[in-house]
Amino acid sequence: MFWGLTAAAAIGILIAIFAHSPGWVAFGVIVGLVCAIGAALMFIDLHIRASSRPEHMTQSELDALKATLKPPAERLPPPRSS
Repeated sequence: MFWGLTAAAAIGILIAIFAHSPGWVAFGVIVGLVCAIGAALMFIDLHIRASSRPEHMTQSELDALKATLKPPAERLPPPRSS
């Protein structure tokens, strides 16, 4: 899909460059911009997904996280009213 959008953007830009009528130039510019923005967003998404951690944690990761937490502080008794 990424390469398809990249190719469509290149074809749209080529249409805009070599067209003789204003309608084809506008069509090429619109197709080129929309496909180029879509390809850029897909490229960014691929890199974010490649460098991100999975959303779920394993049991060993949960145990390691629990070990780093502070133990709960002892609670003081409520004040006595006189």
